[in-house]
Amino acid sequence: MFTLINGSSKMKESNSQTFLNYILKDLDLCKVYSLKKDKFEDIARNIKLSEAIVIAFPLYVDAPNSLTLSFLEYLIDNKVRIENKKVYTIINCGFREGKHNLVAANIIRLWCNKVKAIYSGSILIGAGEIVGKSKCKIISKDVLTKLKKFAFIVNRNDTFNDCITTAGLLNNKMFMIIANISWYKTCKSNGLTKKEINGYKRWNFN
Repeated sequence: MFTLINGSSKMKESNSQTFLNYILKDLDLCKVYSLKKDKFEDIARNIKLSEAIVIAFPLYVDAPNSLTLSFLEYLIDNKVRIENKKVYTIINCGFREGKHNLVAANIIRLWCNKVKAIYSGSILIGAGEIVGKSKCKIISKDVLTKLKKFAFIVNRNDTFNDCITTAGLLNNKMFMIIANISWYKTCKSNGLTKKEINGYKRWNFN
């Protein structure tokens, strides 16, 4: 059995959950948890019965987000025994290049060393916000193909070298256009106009 953990703090439209949902169909037996909704003690109890753990989380300032870090600290503080259990991660960031997730993957690697778990590899997804919501197969193809391989590896309890993904056909210019459209939509849903957003650049806080 595998324990899949969504480390995102979002209650809906979580890209971390989207990526977990994609690998679910290729895993034999697993239980999915959300760090935002489920109790840490319940997740820890299931981890003890699992062969491997898959943690999906977004990148926050070159590191796992605070919710994921809180859970990792909980396992240490409560002496949850996970020696020799394999740990995989799916890390997504807002940057176009997946390489920005490397520091976070190394943090997980060091945590595994501390608790004597087996770090078994990470998929490092760039442009996660775009890829996670994209219905365009050309943009998401590279990520989805590698996630399918990832699920196969997890099922076999194998290990692999960290895998960095890119969003197909998304060059820097296209990435900026899509990102700005999404940003303006988010601001509008929170009551801000495009003029107000652009005006912030000229404010003087001195």
